[in-house]
Amino acid sequence: MQGDLTKTPLGNPSPHAGMIPRVLFRLFHQLEQSKVDFSVRVSFIELYNEELRDLLASELSAPIGSTQPMGMASKDATKNAGSNIKIFDDSNKRGVIIQGIEEVPVKSSADALALLTKGSERRQIAATKFNDHSSRSHSIFSLTVHTKEAGVVGEDLLRIGKLNMVDLAGSENIGRSGAENKRAREAGMINQSLLTLGRVINALVDKAQHVPYRESKLTRILQDSLGGRTKTSIIATISPARSNLEETLSTLDYAMSAKSIRNKPEINQRMTRNSLLKEYVAEIERLKADVLAAREKNGIFFSEETWAQMDTERELRETEIEEAKKQVEIIENQMRVVREEFEQSIGLLMKRDAELKDTKHRLDVTEVELSERKEELRGVKVALEEETVIRRAHQKTEITLDAVANGLRSVAKESVHDVSALFQKLERKSAVLGSNSKAVSNLTQALFTASKSLTSSLDGFVGSSGQITAQLRETTESFKIKEMKTLENYSKRITEQLQYIKSNIQTIRAHDGAEDEAIASLEMMLNDTYETFNTGFASWSESLQKTCQQTHEELDHASSQTLSEAHMAVKSIHTTMEYVLQETAKYFESEQVVLTKASAIVQQSTDGEVERLREQNRTLMALVEKQKADANKAKEDLLQKVSGLLVNFVNEQDRGLRDAAASIRDANIASENGMRSHHQQHRQVIDSLDESRAPLIALSEKSRSDAKRMRDGSVKTLKDAKIAIHDRIRNNEKTITESFHGFSTELQQRTQEMSNTSKDAFARHLRSKRARLDDTERLNTGLQSHYTSLHRGLGSISEDIGNFAAQTIDNTSNLADVTSAYHTASTSQLTVVEKTTMALSDQGTKEDIQTGSTPRKRSWRYVDEWDLTEDRKILLGTWRSHGMSGVGSETFLAEHLPLPAEDEDLPEEIETMDVDIEPMPSRSQSPSTSEQEVPIVNSLQSSSASSTSSALPVRPTHTRQKSIPILKKASGKAPQPQPPLIDTRNVYTTRGSRRRG
Repeated sequence: MQGDLTKTPLGNPSPHAGMIPRVLFRLFHQLEQSKVDFSVRVSFIELYNEELRDLLASELSAPIGSTQPMGMASKDATKNAGSNIKIFDDSNKRGVIIQGIEEVPVKSSADALALLTKGSERRQIAATKFNDHSSRSHSIFSLTVHTKEAGVVGEDLLRIGKLNMVDLAGSENIGRSGAENKRAREAGMINQSLLTLGRVINALVDKAQHVPYRESKLTRILQDSLGGRTKTSIIATISPARSNLEETLSTLDYAMSAKSIRNKPEINQRMTRNSLLKEYVAEIERLKADVLAAREKNGIFFSEETWAQMDTERELRETEIEEAKKQVEIIENQMRVVREEFEQSIGLLMKRDAELKDTKHRLDVTEVELSERKEELRGVKVALEEETVIRRAHQKTEITLDAVANGLRSVAKESVHDVSALFQKLERKSAVLGSNSKAVSNLTQALFTASKSLTSSLDGFVGSSGQITAQLRETTESFKIKEMKTLENYSKRITEQLQYIKSNIQTIRAHDGAEDEAIASLEMMLNDTYETFNTGFASWSESLQKTCQQTHEELDHASSQTLSEAHMAVKSIHTTMEYVLQETAKYFESEQVVLTKASAIVQQSTDGEVERLREQNRTLMALVEKQKADANKAKEDLLQKVSGLLVNFVNEQDRGLRDAAASIRDANIASENGMRSHHQQHRQVIDSLDESRAPLIALSEKSRSDAKRMRDGSVKTLKDAKIAIHDRIRNNEKTITESFHGFSTELQQRTQEMSNTSKDAFARHLRSKRARLDDTERLNTGLQSHYTSLHRGLGSISEDIGNFAAQTIDNTSNLADVTSAYHTASTSQLTVVEKTTMALSDQGTKEDIQTGSTPRKRSWRYVDEWDLTEDRKILLGTWRSHGMSGVGSETFLAEHLPLPAEDEDLPEEIETMDVDIEPMPSRSQSPSTSEQEVPIVNSLQSSSASSTSSALPVRPTHTRQKSIPILKKASGKAPQPQPPLIDTRNVYTTRGSRRRG
């Protein structure tokens, strides 16, 4: 509960502090922050073997029938002293009242921690097998707080709060702990009180009608905390060891059961001061009336047994009333729970009603959207039907065109076949006359064309390569010149910046020199002042000591000489002692008055000088403090700029001033001690005179008759001694006064010089620091601006290098493309040359061979007219004039089902005809740069299952892959052009077709 009570350097509790120290620190912190009047009282009691003991009592009594085994309680114990602590129920139903305990008021957490330590040392502890300092009792540390707040009306509002911190002793297994005799009895009492506490917790959790609070003093004290109107927290301390599993489970069971208790805390009652005073006055009057009735025997009196019985019955009735109230509270809690469940059900019903309304609203919105979608669907169906009519018209036209195309295809095949036969015939005939020359001429022309194309490709490659190389050279040269100029400019700027930095550094060094000079001058001034103070005080003290010593010796010698002469005169006038005695008595009286006055004058002078020295010390200390305050003020003004140097300088200055003031103060103290010793010596001389006066008076009484003749001489001698003593005293006073005045004047001059020098040095130091800081700031600004410009320049250089690298890469890529194109063109032209050479060797030596396949002349029949599809408006107008719509029919839906995806296999019944158009490359176009068009696939075959009029993708005749019916550029390398099989001059064209539109 208490843990480590040591504080941190900041005054906070230690990280290893227990709950009570943390609560105390937090409580007093909150009270001090609240700015209200408060008082805190502390009590600390112990429950040992069902016996209450006050641990804060001035005289702690030992437990009945036991002694303290290890603690300090036995030291404070009084023999055979019983306990006077009793427990009563509060008449205001505020729990229980413990009578006889001492509540100690505390002002801070430190006082409360001291009481906690005192009480903890008095607790009952003993050694077991598990713990050398095992607690053998329960303890309750109580804090009672009274606060007073100013009300709105002006009356003070009082508020009372109480905090009980209970340290329960742990349950103990006697067999494992090794407890015997008294230790076993203590363990049994601890376990019994804990079992009672467990039964009370279970009864509160089960909401039983009777809660056994009175079976144990522990539960009786904690009655209000367990089931009353307070806030209660339980902290369970368990062991992580497996061997303590049973105790751990039991402790956790306690904690879980206690957690299930439901208290109803109430706010602290606020009352005004007047109402509280009225309540106290009424209570006092009632108690006075009871006391008066008891004294006067005026009232109802009972026997002790009857009163005990009535008290028992009253307590029983109060218990029954409390149980009835708790039963009422339980029923109210049940009603509140039922009411909360009813409110939750009503809230859930309202929530479901709102959700139903929201769902209905969304349903209405969905129905409106559904009707809109139906209208849109109806329009889409009409549009679909119109598109179907258009598609059917296009399909009909497509069938007609397909028939015409088939006829033209058959005619084209036959005509091509006949033309081929005629060409063969002509070739055979011309071969006889000049096939060789014609073949050689044609092939020579092809070779010339290929050579010319190769030459032009080579010229283009050389030109492109030279152009790219020249462009790359020019770009590199310009980039080099530009970057060299940029780097030269940056080099100049860096050089200028270095010169600027050097000049600023020299300026800063000059300011540092001025600052060092000011500090050195101030240091020399302080050293001179210190040496002056030290030497001056030493010489002044030495001279003062010598003067005082010399004066004392002269006074001593003069007094001794005077007394000797008086003694001799008294001996010589022994016969005239009567007369001398009278005169001597008068003289001694006057001498005593004079000496008293002299002593008073010396004492006054000494006190005045001492007071002046003390005032001088105070003035010097005030000067030191003022100088320190001025230095601190200057330090605060310049702290942000020159914090390190200024702190060291101010510390050294303060240390020097304090040393100088200390030396002055020591010298003044020494002077004061010398003056006091001088006063004591002077007082001793006067005392010795007083002591020697008594025997002299006695001697004068005996020789009164003999002293008359020598009276005049003795009086004159004593007067001369008196005058000499007074002169010496005055001279001594004058010497001391002049010495003090001269030294004070010199001290003031030195102080003024030191102040002026310090101010000048501080001013120079401040100006030097400000100048150096200004130079540093300008240097920093210049460096930042130059760094920014250099950073931007480097960024631009990096960007230029990146652009140049990208441009170089582009030129290199273009050169590689030109080289690749030239290589491709050269390869294709060389292939043409090789093939032409082979054809020349094959065709230049052909012979005419009769085949008998020459076709005869005949007429061709084919369809050369057809109708186009009518306009869309005409088709839709004709369809609407019939008034037929089959959008909603099942046949229409069956006919217009979605087609299979494009990546699925097409039906095998679809027949396509591909017409590949491959234009020959022109002579002026390079094979590497020409773009080849992909053949257009025209589908003339229609299908009854199609739903759109677009052409279906078909398989070309020369490949098994699907082709897309669009035009696009070749993405790869251009295919190598093939030489024509026949000459275009030998092709006969047929009659063109006529279309009816």
